Amino acid sequence: MPEKLEKELNDALDFAMQFMKEVTGKAASQEELARALKKYFVLNEIKAYIEMERNS
Repeated sequence: MPEKLEKELNDALDFAMQFMKEVTGKAASQEELARALKKYFVLNEIKAYIEMERNS
């Protein structure tokens, strides 16, 4: 695991936090986002998306 996140991943995390702000009026905290990313449903969606991208 890299010690420093790549720019693309940092940008994606910022995007997710700002998305929450746009749809709820309050940005997600880092802790909230971290908990959400560890949920099975979210992980399964990420897996499915990556597999789809790899196979297209």
